[in-house]
Amino acid sequence: MAQNLVMRQMDERTTNQEIRLLLWSPKMDILATAMDNGDVCLYRLQWHRVWAAPSHEDAACTALSWRPDGKLLASGYSSGLLSIRHIESKESIHTEQLDSEITCISWHDRPEGFNSKDEEMYSSLGSVSWDLMSRLPSLDKMYSYSDLKEEDLQDCRKLDDSNTVTILLVGTKTGSIYVLISGFLMCARLSVSDLIGAPAQIVSIVLASDLKTFSCIVKQEASARLVLVDCPIVATCQAELAVLSSKFNLIQGTIQYMEDTIKRIRESWENILREMDSKLASYANPNPPGTVAADLMELLLFGTFTQELEYFLFKDMTDKGLKKMGQSIEMSYSNIQRLVLRYLHPVSQSLHFQLGELVGLARASHRFPVIGVTEEVVLSALYSSGCFWSKAVELEQVIDQSIRNFQLFFRWLYTEILLKDGGEIPDELKKTSQQDALCIAEFIRRFENNPSSQPPTDNDPTQVNHVYLEQVGQYLKDADLSQTLNNSNNIWSQLLEDNPSLSAVPFILPVNSKASTVKQFNILATAVNKIFNGMSLDMTNETSVKLNLEFTPQGPPVRRLSLSSEGEDAGFPHVLQTAQRVEDELTQGAVSWDRTRILYWEQETGSDLMNATWLTLHPNTVIVDFSFYTKEILSVLLENGTQQILVQLPLTLLTLTPLPAHHNLDILNSNNIIEVGGRASCRDLENIRACSFAVSGPRKVSVLVFMSRKRQRIYDMEVEEDEDEDETFQSEGFSGSTEQTSQY
Repeated sequence: MAQNLVMRQMDERTTNQEIRLLLWSPKMDILATAMDNGDVCLYRLQWHRVWAAPSHEDAACTALSWRPDGKLLASGYSSGLLSIRHIESKESIHTEQLDSEITCISWHDRPEGFNSKDEEMYSSLGSVSWDLMSRLPSLDKMYSYSDLKEEDLQDCRKLDDSNTVTILLVGTKTGSIYVLISGFLMCARLSVSDLIGAPAQIVSIVLASDLKTFSCIVKQEASARLVLVDCPIVATCQAELAVLSSKFNLIQGTIQYMEDTIKRIRESWENILREMDSKLASYANPNPPGTVAADLMELLLFGTFTQELEYFLFKDMTDKGLKKMGQSIEMSYSNIQRLVLRYLHPVSQSLHFQLGELVGLARASHRFPVIGVTEEVVLSALYSSGCFWSKAVELEQVIDQSIRNFQLFFRWLYTEILLKDGGEIPDELKKTSQQDALCIAEFIRRFENNPSSQPPTDNDPTQVNHVYLEQVGQYLKDADLSQTLNNSNNIWSQLLEDNPSLSAVPFILPVNSKASTVKQFNILATAVNKIFNGMSLDMTNETSVKLNLEFTPQGPPVRRLSLSSEGEDAGFPHVLQTAQRVEDELTQGAVSWDRTRILYWEQETGSDLMNATWLTLHPNTVIVDFSFYTKEILSVLLENGTQQILVQLPLTLLTLTPLPAHHNLDILNSNNIIEVGGRASCRDLENIRACSFAVSGPRKVSVLVFMSRKRQRIYDMEVEEDEDEDETFQSEGFSGSTEQTSQY
């Protein structure tokens, strides 16, 4: 190195929970930590917490990895859950449940050389932009009205807005490797345990820049192995996977938008109709079934009030209350109609277009079936999309009919109350045609009492069955319709009924007349998920092992040469320590299993030759932890007696030898960690007993965790040698006191 290693202490804090994992963001001064209670936390450089995500079902967080741009964080849990979170929120934007405990995660950019012409072939009509299909009216501002010509829109692409393709690798305790494109589209899985013929736990995994070579360090009962696996699926189908990940992002966001729209429609309907349902239920429950319909029909035909109906209308409802309720219900239906026309129809159109485009993609290349996306399954989803769209149109028709029925019904009741009181009837209420009377009679006919229904209570205000109302509510339940729409006068329906052979035409959708809108949506969501669920193929049989190198621990566990923080003599057991990274065309790795030496290797992409060396120590020195700082530097934390030393080992100065074909590691040459870079590459740490650390070459920082795992110290790794550290430390306003506490 050109100058001595000078580190400036920036901050030191104490926490209430023990820190188990640390990981610097590659692009920002943000640190991700996994705590002993399973929480995942984000901190700024000066240990100011951004957010804390609670544990999943009390499971421990066992692995962390940042997306290369530092905007997304992947967390793996002992329960097998993989969670993806945005840097700005603790809420998961995507989750996957894997087969067992997640032991390691790595996230890689796709090399620029893989931006092939195939993706241009799959792009939507060349230079034509289809952003209008992903940008829909904002649901958060559905009731706001602006004088501006431009309406508020929201982008449905919630999972990823980076427009870049990344590859996320996840290793599990049972030896499985999962491959997810851009962090959320699972495209393959394979079993290293099956490949090597013995149970194995994935400890570390990276993907070479050729996108087909997986470098895995696996742990077994008595040994460990470096396994290089050749799995060509990602490299061969990378263009198709890139397109599918973009479609998955857009389609899943569209489905979520559709679900939110239906939820808001249901809420608008229930909230305003609950009052009338409660009043009708209180009127009907004490009486025999059919009383409501019979009393109202008698009033319509003969103009006479039953005693119960008169009391209900004049005491419970009143003319003012009836008028107010009629206006409220009319407004409610107008809002529901607006949701259907302005939000549900556009999103249905957008999804249908996206699935239609996906059908074309599935037909464009023989590679899509290879990765599990077939034309048949996409056509099935497209069919379900058309059925849902038709059901949304049917819902609109029912809303129109219900608005008209309620207007006539409330106007008629209000007129009858005025007549009974001898009041003056407004001119607009005097005109009632025979057709209006028939509509009112048909509306009354549906008022049937359900003995099992109960009015809402104070303890459960949502206990409403809406059996006395209209037809819209049944479309908002996950069940078959109790009152289907009468399409006898519909010309298209008559044509299909008179010509049954038309149902065989693939472009004609035989709509399920009994399904509700919500039920049809659930069918659609299942069909869409089936498209991408078929991609998680087991590629073990399509995978080959290029290298299977065994590491065997040598000698007894290393004894510490000093007292532990608890004041007892503690030994270092055999712990498999690993670090791997990929940059450009170079894959690098380091492994230690006895804390007395490190095996370092590197391999150029496309080459079968692997160069390696032993990194050795002076006597009475042990390895505490190590990690790659940059492509050229390996950071190693050493302990000698009571002194800990941080070494920035310059890898360019190492003398490497080819790994023998017979894999005899004993004949490799050695490089002493201290002597390679000299004392200039070392820094004696003062007043600290660390058990682990995390470094970031791009951000030029490091954080060391004390033996208690409740204290940590942050260093600036690259400062001017003649800078006064103490003066700078005070001027920055940082406190080195170990008494400061960050609350959790």
